[in-house]
Amino acid sequence: MSMRSKLSFGLGSTLLVTLVACGGADPSLSDFNKGTKHTGTDPGGDTTGSGTLGSGTKTTAPGAGTDLAACATQSASAEARPVYLVFMFDRSGSMASNGSPKWASAKAASKAFFESADSKGMSASLSFFPDQTDYSCNVPDYATPRVSMAALPSPSFGQSLDIEIPGGGTPTYQALQGAISYAQGVATGQGKDGKVAVVLVTDGLPDSGCGNTSISSVKSLVSGVAATLPTYVIGVGSALSNLNEIAVGGGTTNALIVPVDNPTQIQADFTKAINQIKASALTCDYKIPAAPSGETFDHAKVNVQHTPTGAAASTLTYNQACTGGTGWQYDDASNPTRILLCGGTCDGVKAKAGKVDILFGCATQTGPVK
Repeated sequence: MSMRSKLSFGLGSTLLVTLVACGGADPSLSDFNKGTKHTGTDPGGDTTGSGTLGSGTKTTAPGAGTDLAACATQSASAEARPVYLVFMFDRSGSMASNGSPKWASAKAASKAFFESADSKGMSASLSFFPDQTDYSCNVPDYATPRVSMAALPSPSFGQSLDIEIPGGGTPTYQALQGAISYAQGVATGQGKDGKVAVVLVTDGLPDSGCGNTSISSVKSLVSGVAATLPTYVIGVGSALSNLNEIAVGGGTTNALIVPVDNPTQIQADFTKAINQIKASALTCDYKIPAAPSGETFDHAKVNVQHTPTGAAASTLTYNQACTGGTGWQYDDASNPTRILLCGGTCDGVKAKAGKVDILFGCATQTGPVK
């Protein structure tokens, strides 16, 4: 009987992941490494599929109409990598000056995210800048969050937001230094097996008496850690296009700008921005569990299927180089511990929701590399 685990996955959808051990007289791993040619047609009847697996293997899909799941004999559950979001939240005076609705709207949308059941499976921390007690330029003041990393949903974040009173300037550089320091600690501690990211929420460009107030200096700061620690940016206000530079430096392409020209729309737009970050941060990255009792893991006998909500299953092709951005790959082809969906395929799975099945024991299906 299959063991299944539900994982929250982007915009309230659910990703169901099942690993299935399959039987059959498929070629051994040594056959693949020797370049053995295996032919057949894929479930859609395409006989032209080919690809590279191991060293020089040409492999096409199992026979036409083959139901890979039908060969299941045992199963084990898979876990997607957990996500840890380090929020650095702007509480400067401009967030509420002259009756601005920015603070109230951003606070309400953030509380909804932190307390929503749709956020289950994620963790977050929350810090504010400038420092609440005084206008601090001291980086350690921003390296200890008001709410430490905790599993969502949780009421602690809303309680912390409720007691904040906006005031002061915008020491973005120092605040991000503190956020990065904390995030790095999470990445080597409780988040060592997950994905850790920083989320900067601000209504203005860096402006303080602390130095390093240029966009270029902030961009350089987040660029230095972007490979392992991306930075997402939510800009609340207008004329904030320069915040894109921070997002680009942080490896997240562009800032998500929430306009304030329509006060009644601010909260909805902010919620949309947070959900975009949630969907982007959630990973298409699955840990390979230990082989079921009596089975030996053979990385040449793994297949990945996606079944969109309300649609038929399709088999995703193995594509170790992720050429064209489609298919799936191993984290390490020679000694795999995780299965990763390539960028375009990951985006498609997120958009269509449904479930992903990772099947073991049947010869790996590859396809044309585009």
